[in-house]
Amino acid sequence: MITLYTAVTLDGYIATTDGSVDFLENPRYQLPNEDYGYTGFYEGIDVVAMGYNTYKQVINFEGEFPYHGKHSVVFSRTDTVEPIAGDIEITEASEESVIQRFKREGKNVWIIGGGATNARVHQSGLIDRMILTYLPITLGAGIPLFRENDASLEWKNTGTRTFANGLVQITLERR
Repeated sequence: MITLYTAVTLDGYIATTDGSVDFLENPRYQLPNEDYGYTGFYEGIDVVAMGYNTYKQVINFEGEFPYHGKHSVVFSRTDTVEPIAGDIEITEASEESVIQRFKREGKNVWIIGGGATNARVHQSGLIDRMILTYLPITLGAGIPLFRENDASLEWKNTGTRTFANGLVQITLERR
């Protein structure tokens, strides 16, 4: 299963215009003993896939690389990207060809982002499920969930969870 799992603002952004996701750290978005289903989701994932800009953001987070123990794929348009230690594959291959390979192998893939990677995988029609956690904030500008692409796909809501702090998580599957 290929899943796009991400937080998104009410106006459809996954990051600010400079790529920052600092707004996710707002204490109002934290609830005691609540991880919004992340642990269960992560345990079922075989591969973590992301674009180069998202990779740069992730490796600059405090602490060690958060996806150790999972095969990570970074889509890059250049071969000068240096992987950090771990099971990280840097590839110039298209998102479509790599994701199709994992799909044939029966792998569960988490598409982390960013907006351009999301758009290319969306346009290829390979996303089976989206788990979108909407934050009660608007940014006005930023990196959208999907950069512009030509795909028009229909989805069905298979689950909605509302949290006391205003977050709403929607699970969608392809029709």
